[in-house]
This record gives sequence, C-alpha cells and structure tokens, in this order.
Amino acid sequence: MSTQEKDQTYFQSGVQELSDYLLSKELYWPLSSSLPRLTIGGLLLARKRLEARAASVSPAAQADFLDLENQLDAVRTKWRVAWEQKAAREVRARYDLWKNYLADYRAAPERYGVDYPQEVRWRVMLHLLLAELPTPPAEGAALTSLDAVLRAAFVPGEFVWETDLENGFPRDEYWFLYGTLRG
Repeated sequence: MSTQEKDQTYFQSGVQELSDYLLSKELYWPLSSSLPRLTIGGLLLARKRLEARAASVSPAAQADFLDLENQLDAVRTKWRVAWEQKAAREVRARYDLWKNYLADYRAAPERYGVDYPQEVRWRVMLHLLLAELPTPPAEGAALTSLDAVLRAAFVPGEFVWETDLENGFPRDEYWFLYGTLRG
C-alpha cells in the first residue's frame, strides 16, 4: 500500500471515529489493526499530505476527500472544546517525543541523524496542532528553544519527504522539512 493509500485509509477511518474519539478520555484511539492509532495530529498530518497530493488524484477521489474534510470540519465545530482539549494534550505528547529525539541526536548525532526524515513528523504535527489552539500551551513557547537546538545542527537542503508532497509544505512555513541534520 502506498503512502497516499495509507493516508487516505487513515483519514477516512479517523473521520468516521472522530466523534467517539473526541468524547473519550483516550489520546491514542485504536483504529483497525493495520492503522496507527487515531490522534488529532495524525489526522491533520494525513489531511495535509492528502491536500498536497490532491492534484494528482481523480476527480472522484478529490470529491471523496472534500466530503471527508467537510465531515471533519462539522465534527470539529460541534465538539470544539473537546477538539481543543485533545489537541492541547497531544501537543504535550508530541513535544516530548520531539524533545527526546533531539536529545538523542545531540548525544549521538552519527546514530540518530539518519532518522531525521521520519522523526521530523513530530515537529510537523506540533505546527499543525498549535494552529488549532486559540491559546497555545506552554510547549508552544518552549518549541522556540527546541527550534534553536535544531537550527544549530540543521543543514538546509532538499525536501526530506516524498517529492509529491513538497507543494503542500512551503519552505517558509515548514523550513524544518528542507534539510537534514549534521551526522
């Protein structure tokens, strides 16, 4: 299954489960056994990647995606407080994952630098999640410090994910996707 198909399946399943997820106490909601657990950050990331690839899919697939986006927006509007509470909880969790990765990298750059293209998804999720919150949690401000750590080891360069995603992640907003870490 391609990355695009995985994103589509995750997004569709996640939107279907979104109301139940938002009203639960769970931060990581189980979907089918073949899919990652549902989180708002995971849903937003899948949505963003699908948007980036929208021009390359059939009109029918574009219409299906638009329908799912409308469903997501309706649930987010209906359960806005629950959405924001989950997003804030997830910011804390993703911040810790990102901070831990950067600490591991600083301790052993030759070992962890190669993991950057995969691990940077935590930073992307943080960006997407923080945009959902009217008042960012403390981790939002602390992210500036982590970005300083990242910039000290960052080597600007090419887009680190699949090239067909590049248009959906502009360099000025997602600078951390355009380069690697010194290793």
